[in-house]
Amino acid sequence: MKAIETLLLVWAAGGVLSRTGDTLHLESRNKQLPPELKEAIRANKTELLAMLPHHERSPSHLDRSAQQSR
Repeated sequence: MKAIETLLLVWAAGGVLSRTGDTLHLESRNKQLPPELKEAIRANKTELLAMLPHHERSPSHLDRSAQQSR
């Protein structure tokens, strides 16, 4: 499976892939994505990282995360 196919299948399954640096983040309405899709994400990591825009986590995001964990 190619990276673009993987990305489309993630979206079709209700998921969103994002990146921070060289790390992929997967958010999904469906907590149980098929194992084949998870494997495709791993197999296509380099290509997916190249396709996704790079986002730095902002200090305000870190502040919200810290507040939510209290």
